[in-house]
Amino acid sequence: MMRVVAGIVIVGIVGVVGWFAAAWGGGEEAAAPPDPGAVLVSASDAGVVSEVDAALAAGAPTSATDAFGRTALMRAAEAGHDDVVRRLLAAGADVNARSAGGWTALMFAVDAAPSARTALLLLNAGADPHVADADGLRAVDLAADHPPVRGSGLYARLQELSDGFDEVAELRGGDRFAEGWPSMYVVPIEGATLSSRASHLPGAPRSYRNGTHEGFDFYDGTVSVEIAYGTPQRAVAAGTVIRADVDYTPLTQEAYDALIAEATSSLSTPPDVLDALRGRQVWIRHPGGFVSRYAHLSGVAEGVVEGARVAQGATVGFTGNSGTSEAAAGTEAGPHPHVEIWREDGTYLGAGMEPPEIYAVAAQVFGLDALPPFTDGGLTF
Repeated sequence: MMRVVAGIVIVGIVGVVGWFAAAWGGGEEAAAPPDPGAVLVSASDAGVVSEVDAALAAGAPTSATDAFGRTALMRAAEAGHDDVVRRLLAAGADVNARSAGGWTALMFAVDAAPSARTALLLLNAGADPHVADADGLRAVDLAADHPPVRGSGLYARLQELSDGFDEVAELRGGDRFAEGWPSMYVVPIEGATLSSRASHLPGAPRSYRNGTHEGFDFYDGTVSVEIAYGTPQRAVAAGTVIRADVDYTPLTQEAYDALIAEATSSLSTPPDVLDALRGRQVWIRHPGGFVSRYAHLSGVAEGVVEGARVAQGATVGFTGNSGTSEAAAGTEAGPHPHVEIWREDGTYLGAGMEPPEIYAVAAQVFGLDALPPFTDGGLTF
């Protein structure tokens, strides 16, 4: 009986001591929760999309680094985890951040990623191929020793971007890379060049509506290939469709005239009026937050709906004249692709630029082969 009583007393004493220990912090501390930034870097290296999403949702900064100053984007790029790369870019990861050794995500991708697709993704997002490390090595130098990239079609464009831009760089005041704009896009019309006419470029005045042109027009006779009603238009880069006017209703003559009257009575074309005058459209969001817009379409390609992913070069629509005076009059006259490239900050490619600079930046975006042989401004390429 005494043993039982003693046991009860001991248990009671232990319980009280334990209570005081917990109350005064004398007990074992609970394990600290994992750092979201560290989790993001680790999950990105492993390519575990669900963990990356969870870390981002928990507030992990995309600027978090490992012990060598490598960001999550760099780790994902090195391993070729493209789905993770897309998520990090969408979350605002700096595509041109540098590690402790001076490397960017692009440099890690061309040095070790299992395919050239990762480098293409980063270049589409605005990666600068001119960055060099302490030894003077650039992405093109690293790619030369990595067969998956060296043997791909991307390598020639990478060489062009890195070493073949002296002439067009002069049109940009000597800058070899137009920061804030992508590269490795394709021209929306297969085999075409940009128009040789300044009036077909973004920034050209549009007096009939008190406005400014915001895209590149591809008219027959000015872009090195034939353009006709129904000519297929292709995605300039891979991305996600954010608008597709599948059920577009054509403008009547009365509706068109009302839009023009509203525009000409304003200091500049109201945004909603301009949107209507673009006619049937498809919009695609690309890596890095860039958006391409395809206007005046006669139709939208099958499967191109909001939320769909499209590959670079895939047909997204067909050339028409919707939204124009010719369409309102019930004709198929004047068909032309109209394609705009927008940045996340609401700036369209060509805004505030003169034609020579537009051509120079467009050469970075679409490649040197996209430049017309000569222009009505006297430039020759």
